[in-house]
Amino acid sequence: MRRITTALAALFAILLGNARPAAATPQDLFGLGARTQALGLTGVSYAEDYEATFANPAGLGRARRRGIHIGLSAGAYDLHIDDERFPVDAARGMTIGATLPLPFHDVLQDRLVLGLGVYTPQQVLLRGNVRFPDVPQWPVIERAQSLGIVLGLGIDLHSTDLEGLRLGVGVSAIADVIGELDVRLDETSSFSSTVETQLLATFAPIVGASYDIGEWSFGLVYRHELRAKMDLEIRTADLPVSLPVLTVGGIVQYDPGQLAGEVSWRPDPGLRVIANLTWRMWSQYPGAQTATSLSSLSAPDPEFSDTVSPRIAVEGTLRDRRATLHLRGGYALELSPAPDARLAPRRNPDGSAVMNDAVPVRYLDGDRHIVTGGLGLTWDLSASERVRFDLFGQAHFLVDRVHQILRTGAMEAPEGMGMRTGGVILVGGWTIALEF
Repeated sequence: MRRITTALAALFAILLGNARPAAATPQDLFGLGARTQALGLTGVSYAEDYEATFANPAGLGRARRRGIHIGLSAGAYDLHIDDERFPVDAARGMTIGATLPLPFHDVLQDRLVLGLGVYTPQQVLLRGNVRFPDVPQWPVIERAQSLGIVLGLGIDLHSTDLEGLRLGVGVSAIADVIGELDVRLDETSSFSSTVETQLLATFAPIVGASYDIGEWSFGLVYRHELRAKMDLEIRTADLPVSLPVLTVGGIVQYDPGQLAGEVSWRPDPGLRVIANLTWRMWSQYPGAQTATSLSSLSAPDPEFSDTVSPRIAVEGTLRDRRATLHLRGGYALELSPAPDARLAPRRNPDGSAVMNDAVPVRYLDGDRHIVTGGLGLTWDLSASERVRFDLFGQAHFLVDRVHQILRTGAMEAPEGMGMRTGGVILVGGWTIALEF
């Protein structure tokens, strides 16, 4: 209870005041859009506005109104190691969304819809930490802070033999930081340097399909692996000794490839029941660290494993003339891909393990029970115009975990006496929209 109270107090402070820039809230961790974030991180079978750009771009095909959305969200962490609070700065950012049915006629009428979702963190465009593997760190839940953009196109195959089927394609974009640092001795035997850096976009495709038949809606989406890296090459010249090119950086943002399937059922116009299963391909995660030079040893293999996340949600709708109220709740179980903190061998340049060279690896994580909730209010201004307000909250409860090693040192701990980790993450936010 003390951990929940501490995180809740921090969350309110962030939503109402200023917060330090910190680990952000990427859409892969907490979702994109207040409705799907309140409904257990689902949306593959029913999302139909800018939220569908990430959930399933095929859902954009349902949209018949143009829409502009803007919102704020924040997340507060209360993580602990051996009953001591682990400092993770709070997250705060803005979400901007747009939905645009393309105004074609004849065979393309009400057929194509574009959607855009943007998450922009406070104060910075990209922030990441690449630490040595023996330093305690949370690579899954403490993601890099970065600007995220998702663009999607939905295609509705109505008035054809494939009535009810919708297809969608999209792309997620984040930024890489690439640069060079040249160091040399000038004519006065003094060191001089020049630096050149570039911010480059990196993309990952999203493809999906959805099908509506009667009271049932089905959805399937694949999101490709998305990673942002920071590479700074250090080159030297005119020095008394020759040094190899050194690389400083690593992977500062990583979203695993995912395949999600979902079904939703509407037994009544005022009730929707949702079930989702998401497969995350964490076994492809290479680790944050990269080799400093061509002959350097690499950090140990993170040995992450694939996970399957079940999710359920319920949405109730009450209508009264021009007003519509939506009540939402959901639950998701996110299993941890990370093994216990342990001793593991470093890797040679060819990827093989170095014999008799075990070092501590403290990649911390835990299974998360995620409870979500929220509400939405829609007010019809006219037959074609309406205003929407959506509010959401999430509580992530990390299951306590006992690891194989202690917080410091390079020895295995007696069974049951290793480092203990756990904690709570609270997330909340709102969006307001005009649809016309």
